[in-house]
Amino acid sequence: MKPYAFLLAGWSIVAACSAHAAFFTDEEAHNQIHHLKERVSNLEAGSKQQAEIIKQQEEIIRQQVEARKQQNREILELQAQIDALRGLRGQYEVLAHNLQEIEKRQRDSYIDLDTRLRRLDKRDVVVPPPKLTKP
Repeated sequence: MKPYAFLLAGWSIVAACSAHAAFFTDEEAHNQIHHLKERVSNLEAGSKQQAEIIKQQEEIIRQQVEARKQQNREILELQAQIDALRGLRGQYEVLAHNLQEIEKRQRDSYIDLDTRLRRLDKRDVVVPPPKLTKP
């Protein structure tokens, strides 16, 4: 008895759905189909617009990435120049120190030479005048 009850309930549901579908006229069905088609075309147009916006944003992002890469290359180049200048500064400091050492040695040599010449001046060395010969 139970299987017949289930079968009867199933047929009742199918009949109710069929009856519900029969409530629409052809004109209403066509209108709903038309509205659905409009909705689908609107969604497609919106989707195309969104795809275009996404492509534009992608291009903008690509340009920004390229600009950042260029900035990074410039920063790396500046860093290399700074490192080179630091190396030159070290060389400059070495050369300045060497120059100071050379100047000190030259000053010491000059003082030593001056001292020797003063000692020779103090001796009062008499140099005989040159002899004049008559022709």
